[in-house]
Amino acid sequence: MAKIKTENLEIGFEKTGNGPPVILISGLGYGRWLWEKQLNGLEPYFTLYALDNRGVGESDAPQPPYSITDMARDVRDFMRAMNIKEAHIVGTSLGGFIAQVFALEYPKMADRVVLASTTGGGSGGIYPSSWTMFRLSLAGKKKDPEKRARARLRLTLAPDFWDKTPREIERLLQRFLQQPAAAHGVKAQMEAGQNYWKRDHRWTSLHQVRSDTLVITGNRDRIVPPKNSEKLAQEIPRARLEKMENTGHLVMWEKPERFNDLLYSFLK
Repeated sequence: MAKIKTENLEIGFEKTGNGPPVILISGLGYGRWLWEKQLNGLEPYFTLYALDNRGVGESDAPQPPYSITDMARDVRDFMRAMNIKEAHIVGTSLGGFIAQVFALEYPKMADRVVLASTTGGGSGGIYPSSWTMFRLSLAGKKKDPEKRARARLRLTLAPDFWDKTPREIERLLQRFLQQPAAAHGVKAQMEAGQNYWKRDHRWTSLHQVRSDTLVITGNRDRIVPPKNSEKLAQEIPRARLEKMENTGHLVMWEKPERFNDLLYSFLK
């Protein structure tokens, strides 16, 4: 684990492996630990950099507002500080928003791009069902942090994973609860994501993405429905879609071997 001072803030990160550089960008409220199964599984083939987004983990938590453009700039600044001229960019959920904007704003720095469990910006996205939104709202009202996180996680993961891997559920829950996180930073991340999904009309720009792109979705994703990934793969010129069966929103955690195989075959 390490930190580096960039042009605008200090960023926490973890580096491992040897080979072409890969930047791993986490989703809303998750630190770099979310990628532990990729750091372990892919280190023989790539130099992997898992980042803490601003507001979470060991990265600075500046006062809000945040924007996805700000967070894409953070990735650029990190790469500059590490003297990385070009890298593969992998983002999940909110990290997928960041990866899209990075690919559009800094095309010479983005080699191949992987977009997992995510959607484009603006009104073209497909929202979760009203049932899922209602359950997320109920979860958010729980005062106890562990009960709140557990209720949200149950909606985030595929039902089979939840029912059949209780030890993994507890480990995931504890990693989430034990990570450093600034309350205002997580809230600012959430607001940045909401603004991107509702108002940042990147759907109209996705045809300008130059990078070869792999779009990955879990077919049981209730947070970002799979139709979003289908649409991304249609809009980005050099994109292909992979659906992971019986998998929810955290594809890299629920099916790490399959996810790692997809990344290896696409990036190598």
